[in-house]
Amino acid sequence: MVNSKKDRRHKMISTFFVVLPTTFMMAFVSSIRSDNVMNDWILVLLKSWIISLPIVYACVLFFLPIAHKMTSRILEKK
Repeated sequence: MVNSKKDRRHKMISTFFVVLPTTFMMAFVSSIRSDNVMNDWILVLLKSWIISLPIVYACVLFFLPIAHKMTSRILEKK
């Protein structure tokens, strides 16, 4: 438990680098898929979620190693 603060900070920064592009991709897909939200908005929401889920999963798999490398570089410079 010597490095618990460092590990916690590393996880938070790493998560930020994963969440940032992932949320961008989700917003992009949702904006493309947006239909008339007033009619059957729950169905539209579910359709958007089903389409976004594999995209976000693929993005996380792609960006996670990059985020870990970036976080390590940032924390090593201090």
